[in-house]
Amino acid sequence: MENVREHIYLAALLHDIGKFYQRADTGSVATSKFLSQQNKTESSILPQYKGIYTHKHCLWTAQFIDDYRSVFKKLIGSDSSDLTDKNNLFNLAACHHLQKPQLSELGQIIKEADCLSSGMDRDSENAYKDAQDEDRWDSFKTKRMTSILETISKENIKVDWHLPVEKLNLSKSFFPKKAFDASPDYAQLWKDFISEFKFIQANTYHAFTETLLNLLYKYTSCIPASTINFPDVSLYDHSKTTAALTICLYDFNQSKEQSNDPFLLIGADFSGIQSYIYQIVSKHAGKNLKGRSFFLRILSDAVVRFLLKKLKLFQANVVYNSGGGFYLISPNTAFIREQLQQVTKTIEEHFFASFGASLFVAIDAIPISKDTLMHRNGNDLGIAWKNLYDKKDNKKGCKYASMIETNYSNFFHGIMRGGDTPRDEITGEEFMPNEKKAPDNELILRRDTYIQIQLGKALRETDYMIVSEEEIPYWKDEVSLNPANLGFYYYFLTANNLNNKRDELQASADKVSVITFNGQKGGDCDFIASISGINNIYGFEFYGGNQFNGQTFEEMTENPNFSRLGILRMDVDNLGSIFQKGIAPERATLSRFAALSRSFDYFFSGYLNTIWKETHPDRSFIIYSGGDDVFIVGSWDTTIELAKKIRADFREFTCENSAFSVSGGIAILPAKYPIMKGAEESADEEHRAKKHSVKQNDKNAVSFMETPLNWEKEFPVVEKLKSKITEFINEEIIPKSFIAKIMNHAQNADIKNHKIRRIKTYWMLTYDLNRMKERIRNDEAKQLITHCITEICGNKATLNDSPIETDYHPLELWAFASRWAELETRVNN
Repeated sequence: MENVREHIYLAALLHDIGKFYQRADTGSVATSKFLSQQNKTESSILPQYKGIYTHKHCLWTAQFIDDYRSVFKKLIGSDSSDLTDKNNLFNLAACHHLQKPQLSELGQIIKEADCLSSGMDRDSENAYKDAQDEDRWDSFKTKRMTSILETISKENIKVDWHLPVEKLNLSKSFFPKKAFDASPDYAQLWKDFISEFKFIQANTYHAFTETLLNLLYKYTSCIPASTINFPDVSLYDHSKTTAALTICLYDFNQSKEQSNDPFLLIGADFSGIQSYIYQIVSKHAGKNLKGRSFFLRILSDAVVRFLLKKLKLFQANVVYNSGGGFYLISPNTAFIREQLQQVTKTIEEHFFASFGASLFVAIDAIPISKDTLMHRNGNDLGIAWKNLYDKKDNKKGCKYASMIETNYSNFFHGIMRGGDTPRDEITGEEFMPNEKKAPDNELILRRDTYIQIQLGKALRETDYMIVSEEEIPYWKDEVSLNPANLGFYYYFLTANNLNNKRDELQASADKVSVITFNGQKGGDCDFIASISGINNIYGFEFYGGNQFNGQTFEEMTENPNFSRLGILRMDVDNLGSIFQKGIAPERATLSRFAALSRSFDYFFSGYLNTIWKETHPDRSFIIYSGGDDVFIVGSWDTTIELAKKIRADFREFTCENSAFSVSGGIAILPAKYPIMKGAEESADEEHRAKKHSVKQNDKNAVSFMETPLNWEKEFPVVEKLKSKITEFINEEIIPKSFIAKIMNHAQNADIKNHKIRRIKTYWMLTYDLNRMKERIRNDEAKQLITHCITEICGNKATLNDSPIETDYHPLELWAFASRWAELETRVNN
């Protein structure tokens, strides 16, 4: 059989499609409105347990392949439902629960991959018993999927949150919820899925399967792979990892090698990202910042594509790719090991030639056994994940080591030439030898900088990103990049530009990917029905910040009161520990790690765009958002509001699980302040938040004006005080001197380790504020002043009259709230 690898990859992707199809059906096997009479014959493809047929979803998998026999025949060239051929699509996909002797060698591979993906032996007695041990035969149709985020770092899991059953989208409707008004509507979801499935216009395995994988993400990431075993893994994640492991097992078996570790977990981390993005020395930072940030996003994508191509892997083998890092699962064969070593060297050489020593990608791998994936004999995938994490970290500490050994003189003497060597006026980078100035009429720019500026402009109008393995001559006038010269060409097009070249595009069989960002600037992740083409791969990706209005920093910060720029950085606390220890060892499966990674990518690369759109988008833009972190520039007050919204929505998205928190820092600066310096100051603020502790509760904080505040215990106190002070001053109920008095008393109190050392501060503040209170007529304002004196002199901060946990002295909190209110009420000169 030709295309054996592609054939079993497709079968593995479809092996559980019947679980989706069955849920959309209204009846049992006997009363099904979808199953043909032939596919109601349970004895042909179902296993038995104590004389009862189980795993009946396989009948609907068989029916799906029957329904679209003509589609699959275009790929296979023969009848996909010929029951006499154990290696046809029908038998490989639908019969994976039969005993091994009943299956072909290829069928056994898919069966084993299914077990390894789920971390469960499908032939065990419990697996057969549980498969039909339900309260009602159709109870699985009303059971919803549990978010994996609710289960992290919990010993005794009590499920309160569930996912909606709907198409993937970027609205809060896709968040987990505690209650729903109606039962899941699988029938409508299936109908929508089929309407798009019919649009996959491909007659090659590669284009068909990779487009199908994206479609499965859109429709099955909310469907539980199992309602018997803990339902926190989606049908998408299970199908994807099953397909990836199928390819690994097939290639390993074909290699005839002997090893207890048939898999290789490959990981990569980029270093130098922050300094590369913010290495901007001129006032023209805004021109380059967005394109420079996005360039790194597609650089990572190009590295992954290069690896997949050279290692002969599929998109499903990518466990995770976001936030400057990625993980792949591959077979552990001599071919892969040798290729990985050579490819890693090639990538390093290309990076150094393109970026010097400023950027580096640390690529490493560890062998993985079947026992590790199944949590047998003391093996644990979480420990393996940590070991790879440590290997990558060590490699980042000795970057370009192999190149230094062989090219010492070139490496150290050819980086900086100094003297009259021309420099880029935005980045300060030296021109490479014989490098020509980019065609910019205003500035002296390197070509990379110029292209990044054009990219930043193009992103405002981009509907599609095209990725090709060869240059596309009819788009030579469009913005295009070949990151690190790895041989992948990226084009950024409007819908009109794409449609104008539809005929030419159809001729680029299997070599072009058409990618929609964030659902064509909407929230529904549509990517197939809007365009058509033969044998191209269609998909969608989330990217934080591909929409922005193109304002300058000065325009964003325009404010009648106080104009300042806010630079916000945030990321998830303890993320390394979450991946290494958050999933209990007995539940640490590859599909769960994939689901956990995908969840973070959804929120930070995708949903964060929704937060931005709802929070003064004309006064900020997302420079970077992906993986688990965020970098946003905007008006100072907008960045505080965004940080608060991100934290609140992330808490809801993570099912209020205390294992998850985000910390962030905001630097408040003049609009013309150098962005590189501003990035450093926001990093310092974020560091303060990460170091903050309240009664042994670490992190989970935000810091600005050099004061970290716990999100739950301290921030609500100062925000409430700030709002009340601001309100009274704006309405002229209390004089603005109230702010000055509080801040002056705090400055003179000689506070050390959150204790007032200048004791007379207490009676001086009491005297001062009581005199002010006597001159005020508003009772509510008088209560505020009394409350201030009581808290400060009583050494006890409160929220809604209840004491709060904090190490700060109340005067410190009142002074911070007053300083914040002073910014909101200050009038520009």
